[in-house]
Amino acid sequence: MLAALVALLVVLAVSLAIETGHESGGPPLGAPDLRTRTLPAGAFVNSIGVSVHFPYTDTAYARQAEIIARLRELGIGHIRDGMPLGRAPLLQGLPALRAAGIRATLVGEIGRDPSADVAESLGVMGGAIDAFEAPNELDNSGAPDWAAQLGAYMPALASAVRRQAPGVPVIGPSLIDSGNRTKLPRTLPGMFNGHPYSGGVEPEPALMQALLERRITAPRRPAVFTETGYHNAMNATTGQAPVSEGAAAIYIPRLLMTAFGAGVKRTFIYEFVDEKPDTGLIDPEQHFGLLRYDLSPKPAFTAVQTMIRAVEHSSGPASSSNVGWRLADNGGQEVKQVTLERRDGSHVIALWRPVSVWDIEKRHPVDPGRVRIRLRFGGLGARDVTVWRPSVSTRPVLRRAQARELGLTLGADLVLVSVR
Repeated sequence: MLAALVALLVVLAVSLAIETGHESGGPPLGAPDLRTRTLPAGAFVNSIGVSVHFPYTDTAYARQAEIIARLRELGIGHIRDGMPLGRAPLLQGLPALRAAGIRATLVGEIGRDPSADVAESLGVMGGAIDAFEAPNELDNSGAPDWAAQLGAYMPALASAVRRQAPGVPVIGPSLIDSGNRTKLPRTLPGMFNGHPYSGGVEPEPALMQALLERRITAPRRPAVFTETGYHNAMNATTGQAPVSEGAAAIYIPRLLMTAFGAGVKRTFIYEFVDEKPDTGLIDPEQHFGLLRYDLSPKPAFTAVQTMIRAVEHSSGPASSSNVGWRLADNGGQEVKQVTLERRDGSHVIALWRPVSVWDIEKRHPVDPGRVRIRLRFGGLGARDVTVWRPSVSTRPVLRRAQARELGLTLGADLVLVSVR
């Protein structure tokens, strides 16, 4: 009976498959468990990437120099785009990214020779390639034999990378419909690749679904989320539900911290800039960017930029002290926690409530309420206490020289508490 129950649970888990591509709808229920151990702060910053489309020369991506300057301003060191494949915009743009200290995950294409494409990519990008990735969302191509195509392409890609770029990871296929993973052999090379779009609701449920899918189909493989995000086409009638720019600024930092805390190696925000002008806010595909079409920053750009700055910030000289802490009072509600350690020995405590701030049906904000919580520090207490709310302010909202206990009010946005 126990064996039958386990089998049933596996079948039910697989049946939870949802559409996870950027044209899809909403997620299932649930939220991922986060790791409780302390994680490196640098690894968190290193886990953040963003999708760009340099070959789209009829869009804002034609302004390559300005795009790269904005990437450096944001503080993200990893992008995702296609392999060069002889295309002039990538033959020009990828070396410029490398010169700016930005690394790339490069996506392949079906119908091409992976060996030649890997060789060209290495010639263009050198050692600044993070990974080679399977063709994007091939189950959405309309080809009836898409699974067979991947079955032939992926071993060839892995072999080419192994010969020409040993040590560089290969990322497996992304899919629009997660249920289609059952059509692929489990032996297919590559890291687990998810596209956990939330469909306009809070990010945690879709992330949980993607992690559950990985646990069932690829439990021993590292996970990478090569697309996820929100669009702001407020008058859209197709695709995912939109969210306001303000709601996206709350959800995206939570998304990035949740994924990292759950062990995802890298999460790519889709995408960096709105591609084409759409003043009517009708087309979802033109409004996924962290930047607007004119390259002005949306609130989510500023929130991610501030979050990175807060995590990287050092309040003093290196110290070997390891202040302990615990959540003494959570106000009776669920509070997510991730603790990051900087190289100088100081720590950043990330806290947030996995709650909604947006009604996708009525398309207006939802009041998530406020919860009073208390952090209690061990030993002699914490020094150089600084509290950041990246979705609210570009500067710290609270500073204390010392504290044995700290009371905070949590809304829905990510709160970062820096202590020494």
